[in-house]
Amino acid sequence: MKKIILLCSAWLSVNTYAQTKTYTLANAHSHNDYERKTPFYQAAALQFGYIEADIHLKDGELYVAHDSRDIRPNRTFKTLYLEPVIRQFALNDGKAYADGAPLRLLVDIKTAGVPTLQALQTLLLPYRQYFDPSVNPNAVQVILSGNIPPVSAWTDFDQLFFFDGRPDSTYPAAVKQRVALVSTDFHQYSKWNGKGTFVPAELEKVKAVIAQVHQQGFPFRFWGAPSARTCYYKLMDLGADVIGTDYPEELADVLKNTAHTSTGNLPVHPVYTPTYASDATRVKSKNVILFIGDGTGLAEMFAGYTANKGDLNLFRMRQLGLSKTASTDNYHTDSAAGATALSSGSKTNNREIGMDNTYHAIPVLPEILATKGIASGVIVTEEITGATPAGFYGHTPDRDNTQILHQQLISSKLQLAVGGGKEDFARDVKGDLRQTLAQSGIRFYDDLNAWDAATQGRTLVVLSDKTVTSMRDGRGSYLKDALKKALQQLNASGKGFFLMVEGSRIDHGGHHNDLDYLVREMLDFDDTIGEALRFADKDKQTTIIVTADHETGGLALMDGSIANGTLRGHFATNDHTGIPVMVFAYGPNSQEFQGVYENNEIFKKILKSLGVHAKAQSSKER
Repeated sequence: MKKIILLCSAWLSVNTYAQTKTYTLANAHSHNDYERKTPFYQAAALQFGYIEADIHLKDGELYVAHDSRDIRPNRTFKTLYLEPVIRQFALNDGKAYADGAPLRLLVDIKTAGVPTLQALQTLLLPYRQYFDPSVNPNAVQVILSGNIPPVSAWTDFDQLFFFDGRPDSTYPAAVKQRVALVSTDFHQYSKWNGKGTFVPAELEKVKAVIAQVHQQGFPFRFWGAPSARTCYYKLMDLGADVIGTDYPEELADVLKNTAHTSTGNLPVHPVYTPTYASDATRVKSKNVILFIGDGTGLAEMFAGYTANKGDLNLFRMRQLGLSKTASTDNYHTDSAAGATALSSGSKTNNREIGMDNTYHAIPVLPEILATKGIASGVIVTEEITGATPAGFYGHTPDRDNTQILHQQLISSKLQLAVGGGKEDFARDVKGDLRQTLAQSGIRFYDDLNAWDAATQGRTLVVLSDKTVTSMRDGRGSYLKDALKKALQQLNASGKGFFLMVEGSRIDHGGHHNDLDYLVREMLDFDDTIGEALRFADKDKQTTIIVTADHETGGLALMDGSIANGTLRGHFATNDHTGIPVMVFAYGPNSQEFQGVYENNEIFKKILKSLGVHAKAQSSKER
């Protein structure tokens, strides 16, 4: 007897409100499940915690249908739900789901309560090992709703049955443990259609009824709430314990990924207020700093703005443009073709670096500028052979030719290159790195702190991948620190410089559909932009451009609070998209970057700002 009591207590504990605040698929409810093309199996394949079946008693048989006119001979409760449950246990070693997650059948009684329930009891008792928690701790809980008998009659029915309560009902202690959850009609509290948000007065009603049920110690569910992402999020925010849907895959996506599509409470960085003294002036630019946020669309930028509680260095820049990013062979570019367009003025095929779309090498900015005595550098938050940095020194038909890119980096016109990938660099460049590179007149550092920026000459700072890692994994202030040293070294000659700075891992967050990862990288990128703005105001001859090679992830911002720095998003893809990306500019000639244009025009605008005349080598121009 004690064992039975303990098992019942364990079963009931999983239904308490305190246990359901971390949302998983156990909180998902497949509303009108029997109307699916594959009843039960569609929701069970997604591991929904609640699956609903409406039952009708007719001629001694229990049928599943919304209305009596929908009854069909082959659509019985036994065939559509009982037998599939038994099959689940056979497939999963005695459990409904392989990982032991709970499964509940929410059985809505549509015909007369007592006879229908008696028929259901007769049907299920031979299979009680699958449904009775006192017999099996992995049992499927049967929760009765609809035309259930009065509370006073609940004890007349087998203990395997639990009940769906109502907020305005009172339950005696003797039967309270059999209330599995409390549900009510959403439309009694709100007319909201799931778009936008609640009317304030209705929101208060919704909050009140959820709080009322929780005070009674029961999990809460609305029926009839809109089946929409926005509504799922709102109900989760309000603490509803069971989230219903007519679209199981959509709700599953929300619940499975909510940890990756939400973020908040991130460190906020101060934002620099520019003087604008040199902004949009027409004097010749001595220096150009090109910031590339890999995979960074406007949504990614505004996500950073929200997380930084309503401010970004980026958004202090007043000259705005829009860059169209398509490559020559694809609607959406990859980083290789995107970087090549920016560095050479020629659009090319995806995967190509420093070549036109006929696979001929073409000059890139550092090579062009070197003939004018202008030094160039790159700083990235990934491997130094990544597609974006390689676009400013390499020439190869395939971005994955890293061994070739290492050799091209050594022989390139770059005065400075800072990034990760020391491990691969050491593999491809045989011998002692310092000695090998010294023979090519290159100083090599594998420690950012050891880098002596006061010394002139070609410099490679190639750090371990453990150092140039993600912000989440502890990269810290690497990017801003590297920028400070790069500006010191490149500016010392007084002859002008070009510097490309990439926020490389914003793109990684998009590919992984991980909003928190993405936003952390975006905030670091923007903090570094602030440092460049300070330099530009002091120098008065430096033009700053901030853009992206492409957008990644198709990020949509679903909800958030700028005041609190919290944010919720949704990704459409784990690939790049073809939407245009923003161009922000500051300093002399920044007005040149206004308008809507192809991404390869940025190359031409940079050269114009520097007063350099060079024609891009493209197959179209031959």
